[in-house]
Amino acid sequence: MIVACPACATRYDFPASRFTASGTMVRCVECGHNWIESRPAEVIDVAPRALPIATTTEPPPNEEREVRRLTEAARIAREEFTLRQRQRRRQLYGWAGFAVAALSPLAALFLMPETTVRLLPASMRFFDYAGMKVNIYGLEVRRIAQQHVIIDGTRVISITGEIVNVSDEDRKVPSLRFILKNGALDDIYAWTLDSGIRPLRPGEMTTFTTRVASPPPAAEDVQIRFARADEIGVNPGHVTH
Repeated sequence: MIVACPACATRYDFPASRFTASGTMVRCVECGHNWIESRPAEVIDVAPRALPIATTTEPPPNEEREVRRLTEAARIAREEFTLRQRQRRRQLYGWAGFAVAALSPLAALFLMPETTVRLLPASMRFFDYAGMKVNIYGLEVRRIAQQHVIIDGTRVISITGEIVNVSDEDRKVPSLRFILKNGALDDIYAWTLDSGIRPLRPGEMTTFTTRVASPPPAAEDVQIRFARADEIGVNPGHVTH
């Protein structure tokens, strides 16, 4: 049995009996490479045999008709299934279109709340109920500060703050409404302050100061908002419930 080293190709002649079927470790004396060499596999000649001849048989007429019937029934079932799928998709598309048409006005309400309130002032209650603050003025009142002082023996509340244009266009500054509240957050005294300034440009800010003498002793907090039309020009005074 001729064996060649896989590393240096040195050839050796060994008896085949020296190798086992599972492999024997061999070391090359020339390069020192080790590898496993197996006994050569025995090749056994097998005499060819004739393969059986395939034969085909025609199904009986009754079976052939049954096969055709089942094939036609399967085709009809597939067509009916496809038709039902198309009808179901058309129904779904129709309902989806109806939902979009029905919800579009509602979506517009939430996407453009300021415009909605300007066109429909009564919708402000809807947004208040939904917990959404709608700033139709484009203005914000910030940095409010209160000061209680005694002037000539009279207690005076002084309130200062800033009005900022937070929109991207010029905004007129409406009158401010000040409401004093007691510990139960009931309105007990109110007055209106006319800002009397020109419209604010985007990002522009102005300040305000207002004072009220001899406020109700129960006043503990103040609410500031923009005045409604029916509150402008009203004399300050106690709020009746």
